[in-house]
Amino acid sequence: MLQYWENLTREEIAALDKDQAMVLLPLASTEQHGDHLPVGTDSIILQTLIERIFQRGDTRLNLVFAPFLPIGKSNEHMGYPGTLTFSTQTYYALLRDIASSVARSGFKKLVLLNSHGGNTDMLNLISRDLRIDFGLRVFVFDWWFTPFWQDGLAGVQESGRYGVFHACELETSLMLEAREYTVRMDKAVDEDPPPALGEGKYQTILGPFTAGWRTEDVTSSGVIGAPTFATREKGKKLYDYAVERFFDIMTEFAGKNY
Repeated sequence: MLQYWENLTREEIAALDKDQAMVLLPLASTEQHGDHLPVGTDSIILQTLIERIFQRGDTRLNLVFAPFLPIGKSNEHMGYPGTLTFSTQTYYALLRDIASSVARSGFKKLVLLNSHGGNTDMLNLISRDLRIDFGLRVFVFDWWFTPFWQDGLAGVQESGRYGVFHACELETSLMLEAREYTVRMDKAVDEDPPPALGEGKYQTILGPFTAGWRTEDVTSSGVIGAPTFATREKGKKLYDYAVERFFDIMTEFAGKNY
């Protein structure tokens, strides 16, 4: 059964089987995505995915989606208008307070469902703290610095190494499928990181060793990638793939009782 936390009464939440239920906390951002995408891109993509997850449904899983958090840690983008961000300290405290409330309601499993790369390090850090402090089993579901999109992009991606990163072929395709009317393809430009951050034997923006950077250090347009390769058809295929992969991952999480 799939449910939204905010649609349940306190009695209904109390009655849920806490040994089976998993709470998912959707985490995104509001930040610049170049001149061709809206600042709500990360949030819109995740909201659309969740809507399609509900449309598909799954009777094997008991998932409760907590209220959506559309602002995250996006201070790397603060050099551009429209970006909203929490500081590291504020975001940590916010996530900890939400997790504490989830635990106080009796839940034992929490999934941090993330669609913004700038949140990733924080989620990996706090997940262990939440396990220690509240006894929760915490899972980080992140699709930017994991192989999540790898299979879905096979045979779809036409851009190069940095073609999928930020306001890129992937995100623009997903946005064309989700809210095409918000996308200004006539303003889309492709941009790779400069050689100082994009090329190196050891240190690149993708690792294995990285440097602290602001978005302005990496791109003049606000884009890292190749949005001109995006199409709505690709976006549809990628959402279909993401829904199927989501349920595969959730099924594995549901069986983990570490």
